[in-house]
Amino acid sequence: MGFSMQRWFLQLGCLLMLNLVNGNTDYHNGAPDSLGEIDNSCWEASSHKLMEIKNIRAADTVTALWKFMMFLKESSTPKHNDVFNDLAQTFWNMYIDCLLSRSHGVGKRQLRFSRNTLTNK
Repeated sequence: MGFSMQRWFLQLGCLLMLNLVNGNTDYHNGAPDSLGEIDNSCWEASSHKLMEIKNIRAADTVTALWKFMMFLKESSTPKHNDVFNDLAQTFWNMYIDCLLSRSHGVGKRQLRFSRNTLTNK
């Protein structure tokens, strides 16, 4: 390896180290709403649908649902953590579906082909 190549790698390494030292580590550490990234209508709709689908008796409003979710998340009981993970994953799937449907106007796009369509030309 020539001197110019070694010098280039040294400069690149120094640049990467400077970026690492001066990097902003708090970029994604906040709640999504603190970043202005939440679509409130999708959040509300997904929360209501989660309460309906999972038949959550502990919550009758969106605020009560998220207080219950925080209780489950902060609990030291492993079963509570499992319930939280299940509810959070279900909510997240519905929330993303809602965002996709609003941004594309049609929701999830699914292509359905029959075998005849693919084999016959």
